[in-house]
Amino acid sequence: MITVFGGIGIFLLGMSMLTNGLKEIAGEALKRWLNNFTKGTFSSLFTGLIMTILMQSSTATTLLTVGFVSAGLISFSQSIGVIIGANIGSTSTGWIISLLGFKISLQAMSLPIIGIGAFMQFIAPVNIKKYGGVLVGFGLLFLGIDFLQQGMNSAHDIISFESLNTNSFFSSFLLILIGIIMTIIMQASSASMAATLAALFSGAIDYEQAAYLVIGQNIGTTATALFASIGSSIAAKRTAITHLLFNIITAIIITIFFKYILIITEAITVSISGNFDETLGLAIFHTLFSVIGAILFVPFIKPFARFLEKLLPEKENALTKDLDSNLVSVPSAALEVSYKTLIQMMKQLTRLLLELIQTKKVPPYFDKKLDEVEEAIEITRKFLDSVQSSSTKIRNKHIDIIHALDHLHRLVNVFREKQRLEAINLHGAIMNQLHETMFLVDGYFEENEIFEIEKLLEQDSQKMAEERRRRRNEYLERSVVNETQIDVAVSKVQSILWIDRLVYHYWRASARLASYQDDER
Repeated sequence: MITVFGGIGIFLLGMSMLTNGLKEIAGEALKRWLNNFTKGTFSSLFTGLIMTILMQSSTATTLLTVGFVSAGLISFSQSIGVIIGANIGSTSTGWIISLLGFKISLQAMSLPIIGIGAFMQFIAPVNIKKYGGVLVGFGLLFLGIDFLQQGMNSAHDIISFESLNTNSFFSSFLLILIGIIMTIIMQASSASMAATLAALFSGAIDYEQAAYLVIGQNIGTTATALFASIGSSIAAKRTAITHLLFNIITAIIITIFFKYILIITEAITVSISGNFDETLGLAIFHTLFSVIGAILFVPFIKPFARFLEKLLPEKENALTKDLDSNLVSVPSAALEVSYKTLIQMMKQLTRLLLELIQTKKVPPYFDKKLDEVEEAIEITRKFLDSVQSSSTKIRNKHIDIIHALDHLHRLVNVFREKQRLEAINLHGAIMNQLHETMFLVDGYFEENEIFEIEKLLEQDSQKMAEERRRRRNEYLERSVVNETQIDVAVSKVQSILWIDRLVYHYWRASARLASYQDDER
C-alpha cells in the first residue's frame, strides 16, 4: 500500500507541475480564446473541451470561466457550455494512460524525460525553463502510474473487492461512494482515474467495479469547485452547482442504463483495438459518461441557466435598490433616481476615504465596499442605457449623469491603486488637510448641498494641482543633487500624483452632479 500512496503522490505532483507549466505557456492565449470563442453553445462546449485537454485540468478551466462570468465578459448560460466541454476534456487523461501507460515500460520512459526537464529548468534560458517544468510534470505523471501499477499488484491481497458484487444495488452504491471519496481525498479526478486503471490492469478489481468507481469519481470531482465557491460570488456558486447537477444527473442516468452502456462501450472498444481491452474500455466508458451528459444537457442550457438564476438570485446591491426598471419610461424620474444613486456611491467612497486617512491602514472590508460601488456603477450604466432622452433639457441632464458616473468609475480605480498608503505615510500634512475637507463634504452630503461640495472640491483640486507641480520638480531635483534617494523621490512623486487624481475625480464627479441640479433651476 505504501507504493500505492507514493505512486498517487508522484502522480499528483506531476499533474500539478504539468498543469501549471501548460497554464504558464498558454495561459494568456487561453484567456483570449475563452473570451472570443464562447458566443454559441457549441463553440462554448468546444472551447471548454480544448482548454481542458491543453491544461489537463478541468478545475483550471472552471475557475477561469468563473472569472469571466464574474467580470461580465461571458454570460452564465455560455459558461455552462464551457463546463460541459471541460467535463469531456477531463477524460483525456484516461485515454493517455490506457493507450500508453500499460503498453510500455513507464519507468524507462519517464526517468529520461524527468532528467531532461530538470536540466532545462536549471540551465536553459528563462523563456525555455517553463517547458522544462512541463517535461518534468509529464515524466512524474508516468512514473506515478508505474508505482501505482506495482502497488496494485499486491493491493488485492490487502483490500478485497470480491464481496462487492455489481449485481447488488447496495454494492453498486458502495462502489460509487468509494469513487466519490477517492476523488475528494485526492482532490483530482485524474489521480483517482489513474488509480482505478492501475487497479483494473493488475486485477485488483474487475471491469464493472471499475466502471462504478468512475461514476463516483465524476461526482467527486465537483467537490473542489463546491469548496472554492464557499464565500465567493453568486457566479462561482452557480458554476459549482452546475458542475454538481450535471454530474449527479448524468450519474443517475448512466447507473440506470448501466448494462446497456457497457455493451456500447465494449462494441466501441472492439472496433478500435480489435479485441476488448479493459483499460481502454474504461477510458471509453468515462468519455461516454460526459458525452451522454452533454447530449442530455445541451438542448436545455438556457432553461437550466434560468432555473439556476432563480434558485440563486444576485444579492441586491443596497446602493442601487431604487433603480426600478419601471421608471425608464419616465426619463425625468429615471434620471432623478440615478442622481440619488450616484450620491449614495459618493457617500460610501467618502466614508471609506475618511477611515483610510484616519486609521492609516486599509480596513478589512475596504475591497468589498469598493466592489459594491463598482457593481452599482455597472448596474446604473445598464439602467441608463434604457432611458430615452425626450428633450434638450433631459438630454443635458442625462449627459451630466453619465459624465459623473464615468468620474466615479475612475475614482474607484484610484482607490484601488497601491499608492494610497504611500500617500498617507509620505504626505501626512496634505492627507490631514484632505481629511478635513472630506469631513466637511460628508456633512454637506447629509444636507444635500451638492453646490457647496463642488465649490469646496474645486478649490482643493486647483490647490492640489499647483502643489503637485511644485513638489514633483522639487523631489526630482533633490534626487539629482543626492539629497534623497531616487526610489524615495519616485515614491513621493507617484503618491502626490495619486492624491491629485483622487481630488480631481471627486471634484469632476461633484461638478457634473451640481450641473445636473443646476438644470433644475
